[in-house]
Parts: sequence; C-alpha cells; structure tokens
Amino acid sequence: MPAQAYVRGDSSWRHVGCLVKEDILQIHQYIRKFVQQGHSVKKIAFGALFGLLILGAVIGVNNPGAPAHAAGCNGYTVRSGDTLGGIASRYGVSWGSIASYNNIGNPNLIYAGQTLCIPGRGAVSSAPAQPSGSVTGLIYQVFGAYAPAAIRVAMCESSLNPGAYNSISIGGSHASGLFQILYPSTWSGTSQAGGSPYNAWSNIVAAHEIFVRDGYSWREWQCQP
Repeated sequence: MPAQAYVRGDSSWRHVGCLVKEDILQIHQYIRKFVQQGHSVKKIAFGALFGLLILGAVIGVNNPGAPAHAAGCNGYTVRSGDTLGGIASRYGVSWGSIASYNNIGNPNLIYAGQTLCIPGRGAVSSAPAQPSGSVTGLIYQVFGAYAPAAIRVAMCESSLNPGAYNSISIGGSHASGLFQILYPSTWSGTSQAGGSPYNAWSNIVAAHEIFVRDGYSWREWQCQP
C-alpha cells in the first residue's frame, strides 16, 4: 500500500502555469522563426497547429487523473486537506478503486479542485470500508503529511489505544477512542456519527475532519503535537 495521498495546493498550480507559459513562448519563437525564414503561409499554419497540439499535450500531462466519467459514478471535487484514503472511507470504497477509475498514476498525489469519479453506489456510506494495518499506519493513510503530528497527539491522548475512555463527563459527553473525541457531542458532528468512536479507523477519520474544519489546528485537543 502506498503512502497516503494528500492534496497539493495553489503552489502546484502556479508551477504548472509556469510550465505552460514557457511552452507558449517556445511556440511563439517557433512560428516567428518560420516567418523570418520566408516559409509559406501554409507551412506557418501547419507550424502553429503543431505547436497547439504540443501545448495541449503539456496541459494534459500536468493535469493527471482527469476522470472519464462513467455511468454509476459520483463526482467529487477534491478540497484542500483531502486525502485519497479519507475520501474513500466516506464513500465506502477503496482508495485503489478511486485511483483506477480516475487514471491516477501516483496515488500519493491529488489536487485541490480536481474532480474525481467515485465508483459504486454514489452515496456516502455510514459504514466505511475498514482498511487493515497498524494504528500508526492508519493515521498515515488519513492524515498524510500531517500524520507525525497526529500520532503525537493520539499518543498523548490515549497512548494509541482505540478503546480508551475518560470517565469524566463534560456536558454529558466523554472523551472516547484513539483521539479522545467527545462522545456523543463532538462525534455527532462528523461523518462517522453512525459508527463507534472506539473503531480506530472511524476515530481517525473523525479526528481528521475536526482538524481540517478547525483550519488545520489541534485547538480542540488538550494535547498538542
């Protein structure tokens, strides 16, 4: 299983923009050379068409994973902070099937604004697929680049114990599971509300949602990375 995919943001698109700009300049120089050498209008037109084809190929290469939408697929637009594993868990499918359907050559890299075709029923599952692996491995699948900090928080909160429970009541709720999320209060506001906070994968997905919702901060946790 590959390292978890995570979103590349605006800086990546700026880089792609620079590549396209360079190619446009090269095409312009190519056509200008044709004119200076006295080539016929027909040859100039051919050169311009050839240049446009090159430009189209470059844009296609730099925008990988463009899905071929098929019947039975549900469109999903990638948001900043999304991971392929996290998206897959919300739809009850595997990250591998999403990568395959969308021709994603590198499953460790998806882009904010990218539209994915989610295979299957096209509805969010209340019982997401449960990947196997160690607790830290599951955290890496969901948190991606933020996993080292997430592991430190979970270690402090629960000693990486999915069954951890705090008997102290806070407004009728108790800190539960791997990331000690308040159940039922905070838990009910996540996509995992229908599941158990003591399920390691569900707790990790819920913690990631809270982390992203709070602007990629750990402000709702007593432990800090």
